[in-house]
Amino acid sequence: MDPVKILIIEDDHIQNDVLSNFLKKEGYAVVSAYSLSEAEELFDPSVKLIILDVMLPDGNGLDYLRSLRNISTVPVIVLTALDDDFTKLKTFGLKADEYVDKPVSPLVMTKRVNAFVERFYGANNRVPIRGFTFDFSRYTVTLPDGSEIKLTRKETDIIRFLYEAKGNTVTRDAIITNLWGCDYESEDRAIDTHIKNLRKKLDPDLILTVKGIGYRLNA
Repeated sequence: MDPVKILIIEDDHIQNDVLSNFLKKEGYAVVSAYSLSEAEELFDPSVKLIILDVMLPDGNGLDYLRSLRNISTVPVIVLTALDDDFTKLKTFGLKADEYVDKPVSPLVMTKRVNAFVERFYGANNRVPIRGFTFDFSRYTVTLPDGSEIKLTRKETDIIRFLYEAKGNTVTRDAIITNLWGCDYESEDRAIDTHIKNLRKKLDPDLILTVKGIGYRLNA
């Protein structure tokens, strides 16, 4: 298996280089960008994780994240000294996967990355379900005929959550709380839409409705 490739976008050369060395010792393939222009040149589909600073010499890292999300779902850890709630909310609104306050030691950051990579790219991220093979880290499904289709992140999250329930029925409230972190009526309706789309893309009987309770994966 090829090493996971990580792109560090951090203009502080010392911090960038020190973290890069720590990660390389863990077996990662690391490339470093010290500006957004360098990041744009270095990013390609082989990059599996981005560590992104916000304040950069040629622009704002969150603007880069906004553009990135138009072309890629690659996981992004935002690493910044800006710890106000507005920045945090904006960061997650742009679909960052994690937010880490500076300063943080390279050792602690390396441990965070290890846990993050295991969560996204560990062996349990690729599972067979009812003739389909789901790759939870890439948001893709390999169909029985060998072709591959893309799922949205929320569709993938729903399948994974139901899969981890091990055949038990999951309530709608549990899905909302775990995947949205809220209890809004609008998200309750959104679940119906996501599940309808999954049934249409894959198999009408993949997700069973348990009337008055919630949903169960028909694995």
